Amino acid sequence: MTSLPAINCLVDVVLMDGETYQSRVEDVTDRRLTVAAPYGIHAADMPKIGSSMELAWVAGDRRVAVDVRLTALSREQPPRWSLETVGSIRLQTRRNYVRGGGGESVEVSSGGASYEGKVIDLSEGGVRCRLTEDKFDRDDRVEVRIALENETIPLRGTVLFVRRDYENATFDVIITYETTELVGRAIRGYVLRREMEERRRTRESVANAG
Repeated sequence: MTSLPAINCLVDVVLMDGETYQSRVEDVTDRRLTVAAPYGIHAADMPKIGSSMELAWVAGDRRVAVDVRLTALSREQPPRWSLETVGSIRLQTRRNYVRGGGGESVEVSSGGASYEGKVIDLSEGGVRCRLTEDKFDRDDRVEVRIALENETIPLRGTVLFVRRDYENATFDVIITYETTELVGRAIRGYVLRREMEERRRTRESVANAG
């Protein structure tokens, strides 16, 4: 069973907006850790006490991660963060992009016509959505508008694949796109927040069932 990182282990601290910062473990006690204040973080991006985040590190030949909550910020020099682990350690599979979400409204347009559907999942590199109109084919150039919380993200992309489910009169369309750093960060942060919220609900459901 994988244990928490040891003192002096190098770790990555992943904030809710998806930004990753390097740090080092200073102390470990039971389910609590103290890490050096992450390198390169700006004052405006400093999380508040109680904020959720992810801690990731390499254990043997695997990259693992655990959800944590910020419990204290020290004023000593060098500054340190106190973290409390939430849930269990898990294997972190490396992908090109963090993928998640689902259920968001999406609008796909081409040739002046627009079609509404729902997101199945998305990342900063592409979206898989479900439409009721059979209007797209592989390599079609399209415009996409994805509703994320209080903002709508406009993107230009290319249809990679269409799966036609004639029995249910739906069509799953995979669209790839390239994003700016600002847009990519917004999508990445949204996906991570959704993922953390789902894990929190699961933990609460298990606790209530017990």
